[in-house]
Amino acid sequence: MLSLDENRYYQEVDLPVYYNELEEYLPETVLDFHTHVWLKEHFRVIPWAEGVPGGRYMIVATDYGFEALQADGKRFFPTRKYEAVCFGYPAPTGNIDASNAYVSKGGGHPGMYPLMVQRKDSTPAAVIREQIQAGSFFGYKVATPWQGDDYGNVTVEDMLGEAAMEVANEQELVVLLHLPRSGRMADPVNIAGLQRLAKAYPQAQIVLAHCGRCYCPGLMQKGIGALKDLENLYYDVSMVQDPVVLQILFDNVPSARVFFATDLPVAAMRGRRVCVNDHWVDVVREPSQGSAFRISSETLNATFMAYEIARAVRDAALLVGLSRQELRSVFYDNGMALLGRVTQGKTLQGVKK
Repeated sequence: MLSLDENRYYQEVDLPVYYNELEEYLPETVLDFHTHVWLKEHFRVIPWAEGVPGGRYMIVATDYGFEALQADGKRFFPTRKYEAVCFGYPAPTGNIDASNAYVSKGGGHPGMYPLMVQRKDSTPAAVIREQIQAGSFFGYKVATPWQGDDYGNVTVEDMLGEAAMEVANEQELVVLLHLPRSGRMADPVNIAGLQRLAKAYPQAQIVLAHCGRCYCPGLMQKGIGALKDLENLYYDVSMVQDPVVLQILFDNVPSARVFFATDLPVAAMRGRRVCVNDHWVDVVREPSQGSAFRISSETLNATFMAYEIARAVRDAALLVGLSRQELRSVFYDNGMALLGRVTQGKTLQGVKK
């Protein structure tokens, strides 16, 4: 239950943003294409609490289950239905098996579309097929084989094995990929890896999380030209809050390949992600808790980062002249079309029942 002070702030600051700036652009149902759900027992180690190198890169709640996710969806979009693509904690300190078991079949909650956290290992294709079918998964959230921002020399090929990609290609699975390397989408090694992956597995539906980690316009400008013609490459806008980044994206790829997304629970913070030189910084109202790239001030008149993401989508769409329907489709139809292609829509039908 919200405290009196929290409820007053929500009523006086947050809801006016929703009703005055965002509501008219939203379809009847909002699909959030990038969310996390986990329980404390899904961590092998709590990285920020136990001194893991890189563990303070992003401090979040240790319990954020389906009920919390759905409550936030209702809080952010009070006049709309809220649905989400969801998955567990994908970093090395997470218990992948426990997390996948919890997320499978959307946790029994309608409108929750699960992805299986998948790492590069020796699991044969037959076993992966069984796991996908048993859990009604729509594809993979590719595990990140690093903690924090220690990307090192990891390549796209280092993150996902051939057997997993063969199954993704057969069943048109979603492959949600958090790009490695400090250069993000502009890194030539990443670009070459994505080109090979997209061409070798043309039926796999490869989605770049966080628009390829392009939170700043310069990175999007440098990387998008080499990738824009890959028709099975898509973009979720989670935590992207600079409309110029999305303006560049919309200028280069059809809006049908772009999906609204938040990265909850991260986007439940009030504040904004900004660029400082070549790295993002979260400027927030809540206490920073010692998170590495988070600066806080309780005097900020900030609203939810989920709203800042939606604002950026709206502003970029208006700048490039998207139609009202094209803009609304970013918030629902585009993502649902992708999910509907997985195993010819059979998984979607099963979850919807």
